[in-house]
Amino acid sequence: MKSIKIVFSLWVLTFAVTASAAPLLNGLALEQQFNKELYIAAIYSESLSTDSANLYNTEIPRRLEVRVLAKSLPARRFRNQWMESIAINNRGDTLSSQAEDMVTFANLFRGRLHRGDQLAVDFAADSGITTVSLNGITLGEIANPDFFNTLLRAWIGPVPPSTDFRDGLLSAGDVPASLRSTFESLEPSSERIAELQLKQIGQEEALAAAQAPQKEEELAKPTMVEVDLAPPTMTLTPATPAASAPQASETLTSEALEVAEEVTEQVAEAADSLTQVEGEPLELEGENNSEPTQLAASSPENMAAVDMDDEFEEEDEAPLTAGMILARQIYTSNLLRHTFRHIRYPKRAQERGQEGSVRLNVVINPRGEVIDIQAIQESRFGTLNREARAAVERAAPYPAVPAQLGEESFSFSLPITFNLPD
Repeated sequence: MKSIKIVFSLWVLTFAVTASAAPLLNGLALEQQFNKELYIAAIYSESLSTDSANLYNTEIPRRLEVRVLAKSLPARRFRNQWMESIAINNRGDTLSSQAEDMVTFANLFRGRLHRGDQLAVDFAADSGITTVSLNGITLGEIANPDFFNTLLRAWIGPVPPSTDFRDGLLSAGDVPASLRSTFESLEPSSERIAELQLKQIGQEEALAAAQAPQKEEELAKPTMVEVDLAPPTMTLTPATPAASAPQASETLTSEALEVAEEVTEQVAEAADSLTQVEGEPLELEGENNSEPTQLAASSPENMAAVDMDDEFEEEDEAPLTAGMILARQIYTSNLLRHTFRHIRYPKRAQERGQEGSVRLNVVINPRGEVIDIQAIQESRFGTLNREARAAVERAAPYPAVPAQLGEESFSFSLPITFNLPD
């Protein structure tokens, strides 16, 4: 009997240690686009904090989680937006060293996400492995101890999707009850889980069949991974000038613009060591001197068309390589730097203490002329919303799209945060 008590005590102790080590919910953030709720993002950590620096601690287990609210969300669109923020919130040397890991990560996202889907990214502190799973089914692993933080910075780095998004994740467990209730209620159906399991079995069988005829030495050779993916677009949120300094030129000293310039320079240096697409140098700084295209505000019909895109299958995408990722990061960084030079904090908004975040989707043609601007998210102040659009119009034309990217049009997101100094 005594031995049974000892065993039971040890079991209780083991359970208690395991429970105490489980990551806690640090915060939740609701992602909305075109007035449509898409998903709720979450950060779990063993140590709760309102300081982003504390959540980068590689000595503790952490988790990023997304629970889908939309009826249907293209996985590639979701992934591309995440990779946009990855590119802007990380140093250039980080991007270049982890380019292959980003290709692996991007390759995990296919098909569509559905309401109730739970996408989890778990970091194991003991092994440094990042595991990506969907509804409890493992999609893949990345054995790089620094990769999790690369993903995390996209959400809570200097250029988040919005300040509200970052603040929600950095709430140290102080989460609104209604949002938490909605988050916890989102679960996949048994049919959805069974569907994913069948797909995973089919993919594993297809992979095994494809590898069987290959020689052992061929399997050992390192290869450049090519994935059927849409090219990612990257974004940047410029920090605002002080109320006493509304001149556009003075905004160039902001933290966000410095990040963009650092990323551009370091990624460009790293790209020099890689084989460029088609073996030609990238044309990064060329300007188009034609007159800017006059733009009309996006009509409700156009907005509806974007929203309805979820109802259609995505088009085939060009193969993605590590070199292509870096090439796109360089070009997009140039687009963002070009835009930031034209952003001004409206004097009236400063006087009235108006702050807010605006996110635009900008589409340009190969010559760099703006052909469409649509508001993904708007602030509650019309003055800030109009300034964000005006900044893009003033910035046109943009540097021409490099021929190596092979794009008939190029789309990039532009999050702008108007924030007054304390």
